[in-house]
Formats: sequence, C-alpha cells, structure tokens
Amino acid sequence: MDYAKAFDSVVHNKLLYKLPCYGVCDMVLDWLKDFLSARMQCVRTESSLSRYCAVTSGVSQRSVLGSVLFVLFINDIVN
Repeated sequence: MDYAKAFDSVVHNKLLYKLPCYGVCDMVLDWLKDFLSARMQCVRTESSLSRYCAVTSGVSQRSVLGSVLFVLFINDIVN
C-alpha cells in the first residue's frame, strides 16, 4: 500500500483545528503552526526550475513528527 499521496492530503488548517481536541496545549500548537506555515516548494526538471508556490497541505513522510501528525489527522476517519 502506498501512503505517499495520503501524507500529501493532510490539510494544514484542518489538522491544526483537530489538534486541540487531542489535548495539544497552546504552546505546542503554536510551535506546530510555525512548523507548518510559510512552506514553499518548486519542481526541478534537469536544469529548469519552476516558480515557488505555497504549500498548504502535506506532512513530511520521513519524520516521526510527520507520521504522528498524519495519524492524528486520520484518527477520526471512521466517525
């Protein structure tokens, strides 16, 4: 099963809305807002580089924090 697309589908503002429901304190919530905000990305093909654009969804697939945030985001999917 390929979870790469699933990790990309985590919408930041929806995730930040859910976190206080799990008991995430204000200080940690502020840190996570900073962690997720002001992210930019571009695409490189050979020597060409696209314009940068804002990233409003997705969490890192190669970090423990990204995995935890993904699980918290989908935890209520059955509801």
